[in-house]
Amino acid sequence: MSETNQTKPRVLIHTLGCKVNQYDSERLRTLLTQRGYCSVSDSDAEKADLIIVNTCSVTSESDRKGRQLIRKLIRQNPNARVAVTGCYSERKPHEILQIHGVDEIIPIENQEQWVDGLVETLGWGCEDQDAFWNNDGIDAFHEHTRAFVKIQDGCDLKCTFCSIPQSRGQGRSRPIPEVVAECRTLLQRGYPEIVLCGICIGHYGHEQDYDLPDLVEEIIQLAGIKRLRISSMEPQDVTDKLYETMTRRRDVVCPHLHLPLQSGSNRVLRRMKRPYTFDFFLERLRQARRTLPDYEISTDIMVGFPGETDDDFQQTLEAVRICHFSKVHSFRFSARENTPAMRMKDHVPATIVEERRRLLDKTALKVANLVKRNYIGREMAILSEQFEHDHGDGFTANYLRVDYVSPRPIARGEIVSVHLQSLQKGRLKGSIV
Repeated sequence: MSETNQTKPRVLIHTLGCKVNQYDSERLRTLLTQRGYCSVSDSDAEKADLIIVNTCSVTSESDRKGRQLIRKLIRQNPNARVAVTGCYSERKPHEILQIHGVDEIIPIENQEQWVDGLVETLGWGCEDQDAFWNNDGIDAFHEHTRAFVKIQDGCDLKCTFCSIPQSRGQGRSRPIPEVVAECRTLLQRGYPEIVLCGICIGHYGHEQDYDLPDLVEEIIQLAGIKRLRISSMEPQDVTDKLYETMTRRRDVVCPHLHLPLQSGSNRVLRRMKRPYTFDFFLERLRQARRTLPDYEISTDIMVGFPGETDDDFQQTLEAVRICHFSKVHSFRFSARENTPAMRMKDHVPATIVEERRRLLDKTALKVANLVKRNYIGREMAILSEQFEHDHGDGFTANYLRVDYVSPRPIARGEIVSVHLQSLQKGRLKGSIV
């Protein structure tokens, strides 16, 4: 740490959860560094004046991990000011504030006001108002090769198992010019890939007179854009207009989507209040694969939703085999307070849930390996994430992780052509062409 940085107040930010949380943390980091703070890493945790923990609350396990991390950081640095933000602190602020050593909650919607209040109250940070950052975006993404850009927040869906609307509120979108300006800045800073994220990005612009394909059309015109990736969205929101844009500009828009199926059983999907059937999901997937070369889909699947029968679960396993997912993120049903699913009867015993999840993961791995083996023998463009001692790794445009060897150094963020030669332990292996 430089002598200049030693005189600045130091902040350590820890993030749990999704890409939206990662963006929100980067936004906080930018606000604070523009006001004179110095961001420090874990190795300097004991030197931090301010510690911020951005929490997740998608499951009870997420809550537990949040509490565990907060207590660990307080033990490491009991003299730091500790602030907590994110979905867990929005849902249960009383639980967070009961942790000894936590000083305050940062409301998700008022992060900038909180930073201003911190500077004014404590006198920490920059006193020069002209130096304050007054743009609605970020200009870097700490320790990342790809830059995440949040385009909307909140969710208007009524899924019976989900507590996210309790913490994130109703859906709301950032204006297209604001998002495009942020993307332009990040591209000028050298980020080769922009990842669009949000809580429900398929609803982008619904409260206005624009939509997600309109935004994509604007971003792909920017100078320096090499890859534009659309992150997780709901199956019912993948429109023909979006597919048309992805097909026409497949040189830039990545041929991959993360579409949460949740269950292969229509009966379970109805109880979850998911607004689609498995047949609808499959039709949208097949339509894309007819027009988009190398189009891949990853998904989320919940195991043990109340009332899930053996037959329901078998339908889910068959769905995984039919859809050929490149990756399945499986997770156990977690009863969240103030959700309809918590009040449902016929909760599945934990032992059955664990056995079903084991079978699901086994099936999903077998399917994913079949998907990946289809690429052996081909040359694919890889965005390099890291490189050391002749070995590196990175992602294809359709989001397959590849380990490669190269006789020359490869810079982080460099896009290189790799000949894919084998599959080992679920990872594609290759060498630089």
